[in-house]
Amino acid sequence: MSATDQSSDSASLPPQRPTGIIDDATVISRGESAASWSGTATGPIIGGPATTSEIGRVLEGTMLGPYRLDHFIGGGGMGAVFRALDTTLDRTVAVKVLAGRQANDEEMLKRFRNEAQSAARLDHENIGRVHAVGSEHGWHFIVFEFIEGTNLRDVIRAEGPFDLARTVDVAIQVADALEHASERDVVHRDIKPSNIVITPTGRARIVDMGLARLPQVADDRDLTVSGMTLGTFDYISPEQARDPRAADVRSDLYSLGCTIFFMLAGRPPFADGTMVQKLLQHQQETPPALDDIRPDVPRRFAEIVARLMAKNPLDRYQRPAVLVADLAAFAEEEGLHIAAARPVAVAAVSFEQPRVSPWPWLVSIAGLMSVVAAMWAVSAWDRRATVMAPTMRSGDEGASLVTVVVGSPEPGEVSSLAEAVRRVADGGTIELAYDGVHREDPIAIGGRHLTLRPALGKRPVVEFTSTLSSGPEGPRAACDVGDGTLVLRGVCLRLAVNAEQRPALFAIRSGRLTCDDVTLGMPGDPAVPRPSTTSAAAFVTVTAAPGGGPSSSTIVLDRTRAAGDAVFLDATDAGPGRVTLRWHDGAFVSPRWLVAAQGTRTEPLDIDCDLDGVAVACAAGVISLGDSAAQPVPVRLRIRAADSRIVVDAGRPFIEQYGNADIDAYRTACQWIDRQSRYEGGGAFRRIEASTEQIDESIRDVAPPLFHQTIPGPRPDPTGWAGWGR
Repeated sequence: MSATDQSSDSASLPPQRPTGIIDDATVISRGESAASWSGTATGPIIGGPATTSEIGRVLEGTMLGPYRLDHFIGGGGMGAVFRALDTTLDRTVAVKVLAGRQANDEEMLKRFRNEAQSAARLDHENIGRVHAVGSEHGWHFIVFEFIEGTNLRDVIRAEGPFDLARTVDVAIQVADALEHASERDVVHRDIKPSNIVITPTGRARIVDMGLARLPQVADDRDLTVSGMTLGTFDYISPEQARDPRAADVRSDLYSLGCTIFFMLAGRPPFADGTMVQKLLQHQQETPPALDDIRPDVPRRFAEIVARLMAKNPLDRYQRPAVLVADLAAFAEEEGLHIAAARPVAVAAVSFEQPRVSPWPWLVSIAGLMSVVAAMWAVSAWDRRATVMAPTMRSGDEGASLVTVVVGSPEPGEVSSLAEAVRRVADGGTIELAYDGVHREDPIAIGGRHLTLRPALGKRPVVEFTSTLSSGPEGPRAACDVGDGTLVLRGVCLRLAVNAEQRPALFAIRSGRLTCDDVTLGMPGDPAVPRPSTTSAAAFVTVTAAPGGGPSSSTIVLDRTRAAGDAVFLDATDAGPGRVTLRWHDGAFVSPRWLVAAQGTRTEPLDIDCDLDGVAVACAAGVISLGDSAAQPVPVRLRIRAADSRIVVDAGRPFIEQYGNADIDAYRTACQWIDRQSRYEGGGAFRRIEASTEQIDESIRDVAPPLFHQTIPGPRPDPTGWAGWGR
């Protein structure tokens, strides 16, 4: 508990008595028929002070058990908060005292004790800890650790909206805390800026964890309904407003989305109107797009926040761990410095050893630190990418870590990747404990978040010999990511099937594929030219969302190389929405295109492609975009090539667009941004075959000029890549 819980006071400032109503106060109102004030509490409760200010005046300077209530800080979600001294242990604590009328309600007292016990089970660096619960002279109170800092609401009011890095930092910390709580079946149900304290070191701490279910003192701004409404109207999820019992961790994630919005916009998503109007807005209206309010916010991050604030809980992140993975990956992609979100590896403890030389201790500690540092370096990516599920043996279903071996598995091991996918928990890791090629059946992630990595010192090659089909006309893929998240690290994946079936290594719908130090292979010789047709195999194929609605897919590649007779990104069946491809440091060699896509029926498909330090050798060209009478809306593409090498066959355009639209529509639909890249071979830079005419735009006419050489140099040779060769 902080000194600033639901008040505007910093722990370092003299206490002030709040007047009026906190604008984002937790409100719990109940119908009169549900009220019962026939409890057994005695002393100052009956007929005594009821509001937090009154409790503060009465109790400041008094003792409750061993706790001396030194300063009244303000009103919390259920009563008054004091900075106090624990006279038994001589430490500063925060004491929250239940408001008078509520303390006389037997039902509320039961909830008070149960929720306090739930909160006491939590032990996380981003959650305010509970020390004790007690009663004295008819007053019921709970004791929290005292957190020096200022609540997030007041930080924003004083300093203005956060920048992106600070926002992501706080969001990761809060999401990590929510994951810890959800593993222990604790739902906060009142995540908001005033319940998040920012310490002087930048650490975010959630306060009132698990206690927001308790009512606060009613006032004339309460919403009275049949039954009970719980939460803060600026941050409450739609399902929680309808029935607080329906709230789960996804409701907390909705509130976190609203809080992230507040950090960047300086206001909640629905800031105007009465309480009833705000409730209706949360139920019915789409929140404003963050990137419209803050143009410096990338679309990818705005989509993360929009997913958090989806009306239907099924459309949100299902677990905070998956959100942490997305935020960490986003921070990596954007180069954001996220310091406070990374846990401390070692807690330094000083020992005094008189008459003993310190050198043996120092040597031992140095050795231990080196081991810890090595373990930290190996596992840093995985800690950012996922929060592990509850610890289980790897042979059990729902295990956080499953190990795949070649040969006869020992207890707790499995012999196939498909079996590992079946057993691993959402947010878990599959470890491949072998070297060389291991043939596998196709797999489907099923909307989960999974990480696939090698065991220490291993370099495995996963070869898929068949594919999954999503339907009679759907893509055939070895690995169906769907709406989930798949993180690959330090492995080789390749597909060995008949290319005439138009297979794909990965199929993705509204999910995310992340590769770090990965080699990808497809059938066929990448150096042999193929007919100019988009009907080909693909490394990644993007499929349309169910019902034809817009989807959002993201592929992030770092130190990744891919080769084979296949298009890398096939979005011909993607439908409307957005596809993001970000590739840093790697190579792609193929007789096909890097990106091939087709138009849509009504809403457009946007493709955002970033290449940074990538060698792209595509015989047919880099981009192929088409449309037709059945799919008349042209694809919109933005490609940025920075410090990359782009090679195509002589006579082939780097970009081709074709279909029924006019020339100007195609020109505006495609944007190429060059950042000191090198272009080799080719003929025209762009070829447009419109409904009425065909034009070739010369590479010499591109402004500003590109660095181009007519005769292409040697292409990257994949035969030397680890794991690619047959």
